Amino acid sequence: MTAAGRARLLRLGLGLWACLVGPGSAAAGLLLAAPAHAEPKAEPKKAPTTEDITLAVGETLTLSARGVRNYSVGVAGIVDVTLTSDASQFVLIGKAPGSTTLLLIRSDGSQSTVSVAVFARPPGIVEKELADLLSGLSVQARRVGPQLVLDGLVTSEADLRRVQQIASLYPAQVTSLVQLSEPGTISAAAAAVRSLIRIDFYFVQYDKNSSYQVGVGWPDSVGRGATASYAYDFLAGAAQSATATVASQPLPRLDLAASRGWAKVIKQATVITNNDAEATYSNGGEQNFSVNTGLTIGLERIQFGTDLTVLPHFDASKSEISMRVVADVSDLSSAASGSSLPGRVTSKLTTHVSLKLGQSLVLSGIRTQSLTHSNTGLPGLSEIPLLGILFGSRAHVNLETEGAIFVVPSVVQSVPDAAAELVQAALDRFEAYSGDMSGVKAYDRRPGGGAGVPR
Repeated sequence: MTAAGRARLLRLGLGLWACLVGPGSAAAGLLLAAPAHAEPKAEPKKAPTTEDITLAVGETLTLSARGVRNYSVGVAGIVDVTLTSDASQFVLIGKAPGSTTLLLIRSDGSQSTVSVAVFARPPGIVEKELADLLSGLSVQARRVGPQLVLDGLVTSEADLRRVQQIASLYPAQVTSLVQLSEPGTISAAAAAVRSLIRIDFYFVQYDKNSSYQVGVGWPDSVGRGATASYAYDFLAGAAQSATATVASQPLPRLDLAASRGWAKVIKQATVITNNDAEATYSNGGEQNFSVNTGLTIGLERIQFGTDLTVLPHFDASKSEISMRVVADVSDLSSAASGSSLPGRVTSKLTTHVSLKLGQSLVLSGIRTQSLTHSNTGLPGLSEIPLLGILFGSRAHVNLETEGAIFVVPSVVQSVPDAAAELVQAALDRFEAYSGDMSGVKAYDRRPGGGAGVPR
């Protein structure tokens, strides 16, 4: 009997007893005045929840069974559902392609529905294979229940037959809805929204130099350029001045000098352009020098800086960016001996690469080391062991340079956070560099090594 029925029966019994004892009785008035108990309110039921699960034939998956009182499978034969020995988890095994539902009834009375779609092969693998087979076509694959549907437009009968043949490779799993576009119809690729592509370039260079020169320096010639002058005043009858100069005197000099230093250079260039549109970036300067040519004075211009030309292509179906890059980086160097014009150090690069969104790579890397050792002095005497240092001078120069060009492509609408990890590691080394060239590893220099910065 429910609580409401018991309350009605109690009121009926009290009324009969009041009639027996009389309406004027105090006990009857007290009983009649007693309030009836309120009916308890039913708790609101929780709304049913749904969950989607994808399986392949023969693939297994576990699902929590905590708090589940009973369960039921909608269509038999598609998925096999068993309970573990400790009744804590369901084990789902794909049996046949199709879709079904699993109803879970929990201890608190709530219900949840699990939609299970079983594919003949794992859909992730099939999608990757379709992306490779449909490369170059404006066709996309999307999941609809236990099916992968190909949708889009092609411009020729040959492409349409190609799509149909690809779909036939995956019976009962891939369905083609691709159609042949009519003349004058805008294709799906042309109708797609053009994306803005951003490409960041980082040019990082480390330098270290050391040199010393020690010994006794001797002139390479003696007595050349000797001059003498004499002035006499005949009115006064006395000499005013007399001078004599002897150039390249046979007097040695002491060579004792050493130098050591390091330098680091970084340049960053950022280019933003439309998809499939070429962009050109130039940054630098021009140094002018006067040059004497015969009887005329001319002007020599030496340009330096960074010149970039980029042609990107973004494939949204693969989340891949391919680009053609032409880079020319130049800088002025010290003038050569006997010339007032500076030199120009250049680095040129032309390449075509493809990257996934979020990836970074080293476009090029260069490491140079030059050692120069020279001996000068008196012939024969400077070659005597130990004593030769008194008759000659020795110089040693060591130059080390390491540089790399990093590229980070991204789509402006969705810039990945992980795209700058490679460059950030190189910039951290750039900030910490203090002249120790052996500790600099801007990129993996081993043949076959990855493009990433070693951790």
